[in-house]
Amino acid sequence: MSDTGPVRAAAIRRHAARPHRTRGQHRASWAAELAPLLSGTQRRYTAVVGSAVAGASVVAMATGAGFSAGEEDPGPSRAVADIAALAEEASVPASTAAGSTTAGDAPIGTATAEEVAAVERSSPVTGQAAQIKWTPMLDDITITSLFGQRWGRNHNGVDFDAETGDPVYAAYPGTVTHAGWESGFGNLVVIDHGDGVETYYAHNSEVLVDEGDWVDAGGQIANAGNTGRSFGSHVHFEVHVDGQPVEPLHYLAEAGLDLR
Repeated sequence: MSDTGPVRAAAIRRHAARPHRTRGQHRASWAAELAPLLSGTQRRYTAVVGSAVAGASVVAMATGAGFSAGEEDPGPSRAVADIAALAEEASVPASTAAGSTTAGDAPIGTATAEEVAAVERSSPVTGQAAQIKWTPMLDDITITSLFGQRWGRNHNGVDFDAETGDPVYAAYPGTVTHAGWESGFGNLVVIDHGDGVETYYAHNSEVLVDEGDWVDAGGQIANAGNTGRSFGSHVHFEVHVDGQPVEPLHYLAEAGLDLR
């Protein structure tokens, strides 16, 4: 039979339509390309093999779909065989290499509980609670008068018992907006904490801060006293929100400081 006859010409056309079936046998070995990924300390990243197997499977299925009825499937390519061998060498379970998992197995790319715990133990960053908290304005808290109606008028704050000279502390960080005499308040300190929140500390014997000063929570701002409209040494404390006085104990309790 002549090499240039119709049968040979059809065979040439068939191979030309599927060049990868002939050329695939001669290109660079997949094993040579993937072996570095599976060597040494990177052997645990064998999920790469699973991805490659999945890709090779797609190629194989697409090629199989191109056969006409009656044509013989030449079987898996050399590339698929190379990847399967690498997967076996790297001890990758067949189900994992195919991209599937069984009950209890972690999917490819998902860290196990042991791996997560190891990272957390070695991480220099740890979760921390909020550092800024509301703090008491006196060392000893004894309430002597509450917020609300008193003697026919509204009492806009809470009174705490204190001896003259007792240290008075900022309840929260902020900027001092008033430090000095203010009519019935006597020696008054007002602190702006931002977001429309202010605190008032009245009837002090001495003010220890100036307007514009930044104070931290728990920082001493005054000494308690009996100045202004007062009938005994104490600290009058108010909380204002957007310029309006609010019930201090309730506000503080919601902020995490319960003085009741």
